[in-house]
Amino acid sequence: MTTITIDKAVPMPSHGGQKYPFPDMEVGDSFYVKGKTTTQLHAAAVSWAKSRAVEYKWVARTEGKGARIWRRA
Repeated sequence: MTTITIDKAVPMPSHGGQKYPFPDMEVGDSFYVKGKTTTQLHAAAVSWAKSRAVEYKWVARTEGKGARIWRRA
């Protein structure tokens, strides 16, 4: 059987901040993320808005090798 040691007083790493700039976006603003799909960006935006109880609307489109998302309302 493997023994697991419990560590005490190990500080948690910081979260690292917001992954995407949703809080800074105004209507009409957009950003591009290489390697992401429209589904991934849209899901992240909707989840972010829902967790903050804001009713933002989003549009995502494929662009090159990634996707771009706009705040539309």
